[in-house]
Amino acid sequence: MTITLTAKEQIMYDTVLLVLDGKLSTEQASDKLGVSVRTIQRKIQIYLDEGEAGFSHKLKGRSPVNITDVKTCSEIIALYREKYADYNWSHFLEKLAEVEGIDVSYATIYTILSEAGFISPRAHKPKRKRAIHPLRARRKAFGELVQMDASKHIWFGDTYSHLHLAIDDATSKILGAYFVREETLRGYFEVFRQILTCYGVPKEFYTDRRRIFEYKRLGSGKLEKDHQTQFQLACAQFGVVRINTTSVPQAKGRVERAFGTLQDRLISEMRTADIATIEEANEFLPNFIADHNMRFALNSDHCANAFGLKPSGEELNLGLAVVSTRKVLSGNVVRFEGKDLQPWCKTGQVYLPKGFEVVVVKAYDSSLFISVGDKVWPLYDVYTKPKEVAHSEIEGRLGL
Repeated sequence: MTITLTAKEQIMYDTVLLVLDGKLSTEQASDKLGVSVRTIQRKIQIYLDEGEAGFSHKLKGRSPVNITDVKTCSEIIALYREKYADYNWSHFLEKLAEVEGIDVSYATIYTILSEAGFISPRAHKPKRKRAIHPLRARRKAFGELVQMDASKHIWFGDTYSHLHLAIDDATSKILGAYFVREETLRGYFEVFRQILTCYGVPKEFYTDRRRIFEYKRLGSGKLEKDHQTQFQLACAQFGVVRINTTSVPQAKGRVERAFGTLQDRLISEMRTADIATIEEANEFLPNFIADHNMRFALNSDHCANAFGLKPSGEELNLGLAVVSTRKVLSGNVVRFEGKDLQPWCKTGQVYLPKGFEVVVVKAYDSSLFISVGDKVWPLYDVYTKPKEVAHSEIEGRLGL
């Protein structure tokens, strides 16, 4: 049988022969090859037991036991080309294991896709010049600080939409997410509602300097156009300590980085799920966010919980309200959103003087109320006399 040694194996074999012929000592052979004396002695014993064949690697010519078979390689390439083309390779690896039932290593994926001519989508993204900004330590408690923002992007389909997002500073856990075509107060109210419903009342918000969060006088006397009143009033209803704002994106880096991760993963998954509308996207979000938090967020069980108590359904509905000032018109009518409305209580219609200024409250579920002092009554269209008043007076609930 012909024995073929590699160059390294041949040098070891020749050196051992020199030692056995007395031309080199084991110490000299050790220095020459850069190995220990014990190794030289072990190789001498191998020669005495097996001869030249003992220097040839035992697995030479055999296929590795962990090699991926040709069929699996072809399947992986086809899946990436036809179904997961815009996934980064770590994300693709997860889907192979969880959805397709193919369990391989990242190194295997890298080798297979690289040899097939693919490049990871992350390799195409230009590296941004990192701005110099001091790192800020995480808050200690879950719910102590919540970063909030919205990102305009083509998240699905071919039209821009805004993803409103809230993330906990201590754990990087996404607390709320909601799609709207434009960045609106309603979008932030929905995210706020998710936080209140699932976790309770946070201590502090950290946002950018948009009019929704920071007061900017518009020269309008209408309360509904005072955005500071709307969002900060809602925060006051639930006892949020304060809203901090910044004009520096890096200052709220956790929510900014979350948007980068979501643009890398959420867009791909919604494309795979054939998401085409706002409604479908918002229905898709909860399960995706739960999976995202499991993979990337820190465990909130390992830190103190700073969230306050969860409000009731009625408190949520009235707390996340938009308030507007109006004057009572002739016929005991208040005009709002193109409709003539009248206040009612359980005993009948509530009469107010003409010209009297009142506050109209549009609750989160779009039901309408009128507030005078500490009294709140429901509003009904003048052409639709209520058979039964759905709400009795609510005293001191809104703090207007």
